[in-house]
Amino acid sequence: MSNIKLATTSDIKKIMKFIEEHWKENHILARDKDFFIYEHVEDSAVNFVISLDENNEINGTLGFIKYDNNKSDIATVIWKVLKNTKNPSLGIELLQFLRDHDEFNTIFSVGINKKTVGLYTYFGIYTNYLSHYIMINNSINDYRVLSLNKTTTAPSFVSKVSEFKLVKLAEEQLNFNFHNQTFIPHKSEKYFKKRYFNHPIYTYSVFGVYKKSNLTSLIVAREVAANGGKILRIVDFLGDEEDIKFVAEDLFQFVKDNEYEYVDFMCYGISHDILEKSGFEKIDMSTSEVIAPNYFSPFVNENITVNFMIDTQKLDKIRLFKGDGDQDRPS
Repeated sequence: MSNIKLATTSDIKKIMKFIEEHWKENHILARDKDFFIYEHVEDSAVNFVISLDENNEINGTLGFIKYDNNKSDIATVIWKVLKNTKNPSLGIELLQFLRDHDEFNTIFSVGINKKTVGLYTYFGIYTNYLSHYIMINNSINDYRVLSLNKTTTAPSFVSKVSEFKLVKLAEEQLNFNFHNQTFIPHKSEKYFKKRYFNHPIYTYSVFGVYKKSNLTSLIVAREVAANGGKILRIVDFLGDEEDIKFVAEDLFQFVKDNEYEYVDFMCYGISHDILEKSGFEKIDMSTSEVIAPNYFSPFVNENITVNFMIDTQKLDKIRLFKGDGDQDRPS
């Protein structure tokens, strides 16, 4: 029988070894202990559920990322069970361990394998995918990242009624009402600062939308480069979705000023109508008219559908983005 438990710091070495040997060779969580600690360790707690066999060796893992301190929504990662385990339902037991745990609230995962969709559905867990939107810089003459097989024109925008500027945490407090967010997952200020301002490897740009000097929305983006070209990727959004259309022209100007080929936005729960009025177009995954690659390390010149699962019936409250879970993590 397997012994399922929440990991502690004494298990880190074993977990990293398990990831290296059974998940992916040279994975960042297997080779970089400092990043493992940044991503998954809080005090003496390690945010992994592990299963130990009769020899006290790991035969299953399910990692997670906490979004708050208390009764946190959590994003699951690294769900792996050895094929030779004597318990064929071990993977489900790891997931159920988190579902039953009093410390956690809504469980979700962005980037699930399409083959697991039926399994989640069987257990009453909602699945869907992130829509992929793009705003193309039509002043670029030679696209190195984007594959464009149609003509494009400059987007049109609604009137600006808000101020759009970079937020520098070192210069001012993040005066945003995190407690007022009603969407799932709920992101605490502590999570947000750690995830985007203090990331040890990636550099994020956090833009604030201000109405009469009040910070009403946050847009998080990251520059990504490949093949001699570069793009801007929106990875997270907090606030009033209506704000997007009122600062879209400023965002587009930022894209042009920095010679990005485009800005893209993978999301679920943001109004399609608002994004269209903001100058974004939804990529049709069934055609090759517009190919905005998802994978850059290594670079894969394909549109990729990013599936997700989320264990809630409050479907109108779901907001998920590329930055959730481990989809925008160094590899």
